[in-house]
Amino acid sequence: MAFFTVSSSLLGTVFVVRALGELDYQHSPALRAEMDKAWAAETPSMVVADVAGLTFCDSTGVAELILALRRSRALGIRLALVGVHGTLERILTITGLRASFEVFTSVEEALQKT
Repeated sequence: MAFFTVSSSLLGTVFVVRALGELDYQHSPALRAEMDKAWAAETPSMVVADVAGLTFCDSTGVAELILALRRSRALGIRLALVGVHGTLERILTITGLRASFEVFTSVEEALQKT
């Protein structure tokens, strides 16, 4: 069985969602539920999706990130990805989606850009 956990916290006006493990078809609903908490929060200035702890991300996981990007744009809330690496980085680069996201190396760096 694949391992996946997702958690969130509010750092000032920035909502941070941290995903660890394998983001796939089975686990994408958990990420969506946590992201829904971010969108429902008291108008965050930015939502940061920390994906540094992902060990795997399939097309369903990428689709969740695209859904989050669309939702952020519809609500006028910035969305940043933190710690993009490995397969996810390759998928976003090859598809041309990487340029659609604000990408930072750390949560701290993203917080400095609020």
